[in-house]
Formats: sequence, structure tokens, C-alpha cells
Amino acid sequence: MQNSKISLSIRITQDGEKSETTYLADANFALKNEKIILTFDEQNVEDDGVTKCRFEISGDALLMKRDGPVVVEQTHIKDEKTQGSIRTPFGRMNTEVETTHFTFTERSSSEYQLHLAYDLYVSTERAGIYNLDLNIKINE
Repeated sequence: MQNSKISLSIRITQDGEKSETTYLADANFALKNEKIILTFDEQNVEDDGVTKCRFEISGDALLMKRDGPVVVEQTHIKDEKTQGSIRTPFGRMNTEVETTHFTFTERSSSEYQLHLAYDLYVSTERAGIYNLDLNIKINE
């Protein structure tokens, strides 16, 4: 694994209201079995807790795992609907995402960019439209 820095911007539209969160974090970046693995800790806005994040990119698919107060496991494939799950203190719910945009670009030998856009449904109810931009800079 290589040490790296990330900048993450998440824009969410829920019931017509928009919110945006942006932050910087230290991360680990690895290429393993033709799969790119990125791990980082996300500081929770609501409390002092931490959510452990793991993104696995393989070909045209992104597996996103988040483990904190809310646990999420979801695969994203452009122009496809995929099933996943979310676990909260109130129980486990099924999710479905319709990924409208997914690109992972190598900008240089030490810089990468990921863009992801999707509609999230939790227990068949639309939970929001998500846009995620992730910039990765490997420390040299």
C-alpha cells in the first residue's frame, strides 16, 4: 500500500434540498490482483466518530464499503441497477442504486480521479441523488 492524500466532495439532493460535504484525508492506495483498493477514515460530521471507508475498483465496477455508525456495502456499475445493504442502529435495510456516471481516471503516475453519480433507494424509497468526486494524490 502507498500512502496518499485524498480530497472528497459529496453533493446530495434529498427532497429538493441540496447539501455538500468536502474534506481532506490521509489514505492508503494499492493495486492488488488487477484491482485498485483505496482505504481511508472519514470523520463523522454528526459526532466525533470515524467511518472506515474502502473503495475497490475493478474494471467498470466500484465496490464501496463504509463501516461506522452506519454500515454500507454497495456495488456501482454505470447504467445498471445494483443491490446492496445498509445497516443502522435501527436495523438492516436493502438498498438499490442506479449508477448514472462512473469514471476512474489516471491523471498521472501519482494522481487519480474518481467521479460517481447515482440515485439511491432504501427499502424501495428514493433516498437521494448522490454525486461524489474523489481526487487521489500518492505521496512520493
